[in-house]
Amino acid sequence: MRFLVNTIFLCFSFCGIAQQVLVKDAVTHEVLAGVSIFNTEKSHLETTTVNGKALLDEFDPDTLLSFSYMGYQTQTFQKKELKSSQVIWMLPNAEQLGEIVLSISRSSGKKQRLAQQVGIISKQEIAQISPENSAALLREVPGVRVQQSQGGGGSPVLRGFEANRVLLVVDGVRLNNAIFRSGHVHNALSVDPLSLSRAEVIFGPSSVGYGSDALGGVIHFYTRTPLINQTKKLHLETSSSYTFNQNTSKQSVVMEYSAPNWAVLQQVSYSQFGDVIMGTRRRHGFENWGKAYQYSQNTETNYTATPSINSNPDVQQNSGYAQLDVLQKWIYHTTNGIKFTLNLQGSQSGNIPRFDKLSETKDGELRFARWEYGPQKRWMISPQISFVGNKPWLHSGKIGAAVQLLEESRIQRKFASLNRETQQEQLTVYSLNADFTAKTRKGRDWSYGLELTHNQVHSSADAQELHVVANEIIGLNTKTAIPTRYPSGGSTYATFAGYVDYRYDINPKSTLSFGARHTITELDAAWNEQALIDAKLAHAYQKHQSSNVTLGYNYRPNKQWQIKALFSSGFRAPNIDDLGKTREDHGVLSVPNLELTPEYIYSTDIGIRKQWKNGSFVETNGYYAFVHDYIARGPYSVMQDQTTEDAGTIMYSDDEVRTTANINVGTVKVYGFNAQSKWVISPKITHLSSLTYTAGLGNNTSGNLPSISPLFVTQKLQWQLLKGELSLLWHHAQQKTPETYSPWGEDGLEETPLLANGTFAGTPAWHRWDIQLALSLSSSVNLTGGIYNLWDTHYREFASGISAPGRSVKLALRYEL
Repeated sequence: MRFLVNTIFLCFSFCGIAQQVLVKDAVTHEVLAGVSIFNTEKSHLETTTVNGKALLDEFDPDTLLSFSYMGYQTQTFQKKELKSSQVIWMLPNAEQLGEIVLSISRSSGKKQRLAQQVGIISKQEIAQISPENSAALLREVPGVRVQQSQGGGGSPVLRGFEANRVLLVVDGVRLNNAIFRSGHVHNALSVDPLSLSRAEVIFGPSSVGYGSDALGGVIHFYTRTPLINQTKKLHLETSSSYTFNQNTSKQSVVMEYSAPNWAVLQQVSYSQFGDVIMGTRRRHGFENWGKAYQYSQNTETNYTATPSINSNPDVQQNSGYAQLDVLQKWIYHTTNGIKFTLNLQGSQSGNIPRFDKLSETKDGELRFARWEYGPQKRWMISPQISFVGNKPWLHSGKIGAAVQLLEESRIQRKFASLNRETQQEQLTVYSLNADFTAKTRKGRDWSYGLELTHNQVHSSADAQELHVVANEIIGLNTKTAIPTRYPSGGSTYATFAGYVDYRYDINPKSTLSFGARHTITELDAAWNEQALIDAKLAHAYQKHQSSNVTLGYNYRPNKQWQIKALFSSGFRAPNIDDLGKTREDHGVLSVPNLELTPEYIYSTDIGIRKQWKNGSFVETNGYYAFVHDYIARGPYSVMQDQTTEDAGTIMYSDDEVRTTANINVGTVKVYGFNAQSKWVISPKITHLSSLTYTAGLGNNTSGNLPSISPLFVTQKLQWQLLKGELSLLWHHAQQKTPETYSPWGEDGLEETPLLANGTFAGTPAWHRWDIQLALSLSSSVNLTGGIYNLWDTHYREFASGISAPGRSVKLALRYEL
């Protein structure tokens, strides 16, 4: 009997002290079998089982344990710090991470199993580019074009869709809000590229994973996350860049502290952008196009009655600005695989002059003394919890909430006027996302979840007369109400959605995917009686529902070939900007239209990729999309207006302007393709290229579609140096002829060269050469830079209201401690 009791006691004692860990991929949450676990002397080795588990009882409590697995970063822990049943998270290295996509259907997956076209920029590539802002970063993605209206501009275009038809996301939180515009938006600039660990671009409709707005695709920014239990507890990183001739600088400081089960990261960046200096070599033949012979010296405190002469017309005065960006992220890991994250982000610019408006003329004279955006502010707090489940239907989960506080304003005053007009918008955006994965059996993956968002919009506007003494503004008179940009009585915009996505490996060579989502949107807006454009405006309420699907197939006959096909649908419900905006541009006034309804897209993609053993590849992705009930600008009459005799015009801000509104114009088509290649010429020389073609077919009501870019090409030749990389780049865009422009002003035809017959020429073709260099001077010091626009060519991107920078030399130094 005593023997039996002792035996049971020993068994329980053994069970109590047995130390077991579970090893998983930190990105996909897959268990990792065959992970090597060894001590410092490598005198003992354990490996994880097929279930990702391993016993550590044979190791001494004070020993240092290393977890090593091919394609992953080695993790090191002291055994006595590890709890029984603790989850060990292994981080993929750069090459392995490049084959994983994080953003498809809001969950991670291997790139070879996906049917979508996806572009990825890694942390290493971001460090090599050292971009001043996210617009410069996105230009590096094949198939992405960026429009620019002012120095503080950068509106990405995907497959002929722009602004509120492209969804921006940061760390799983939507940046698109209730007042995202339909023309050009520059909110991507509120994300500091130096704060990112990677950026992903999903091309084509992505409403199943992300809901409304994702017609052209999704741009998902992932900010840096601190790592726990690092050997080096404190990590400091500083970087400084300066672009000569453009007077642009950027400074950034990062501090990261790592403890056994928690970590914190703090980053602060400050950017100063000088006035953009255009190129001087005018191969297009238009000697005066874009030159700024006059400019306004008016500021918040200085009054100048007439335009000033620009001593150097190649300097685009009033195009510089400054911006401050902040990121703070806390993480805490429990021993049973639960991870808590607190994500704090902030971005605030100074006043951003609207260069294209400040260059606008009327009767041969500059029209505006001031036209600028007030400080653009974005502040976000986002707590998140992620965990690992032990049920087939709950393999992993992530629940995140966010509150965003946004503020923007527009300030304008005309020459020969003392009346300054200000429009202010304040938004509070609440969101909640719950995303889960399931694995019913090997090769069968499920993703499902819910999303809720709620936007509160407050819009105000006023005019004040300046009190001027000797060119100094010493005060402002009493405010007078003027029409607000958005409903003056306040507005809300809310969404609720549920989705499911399924991927099934039919066999080792083929994967089938299916996804579905149902979304409900609700809009509520009210107008006060004061300073109305349309007297019939009082209240608007809309509620819409939409179901969207994706069906994809990926076939891999061997390791060299990949063929994929995708059908996807999407939608975009009218937001506050679509339905309730009042805005004047070049004598055309957009007014609210309460009859607006959602637009729907149905798209087919075909992709083919051929890859060689040395890493070379050729890939082509083509698409054809129908958009039903397409939302576009069109003629609109304010029926009760009597300020003019013409039913198509009204008096606004002391000018007679033509009225338009967003309307549903029927069915339009968008199609095109992107071709990419990479040729490894030798171990040290690589050639990369990308070609993008987009076409749009409007109808009799819509006319030509906006944002349809001309064909553009990028070629890059890379040389691997002993301690770095040298690259030669060539960028080219074809001409955009005037007869292919949108008739409603979104493409900015009036910004193109004026011909002798009084018509506009459209955007001339252009090309540009760059040289880039990235050097590792030591283990802690890196130097990047280059010569951009090598031949000082003058050009403008299609639909841009400002000329591109001329020749400039950039240097960036990064130091890690």
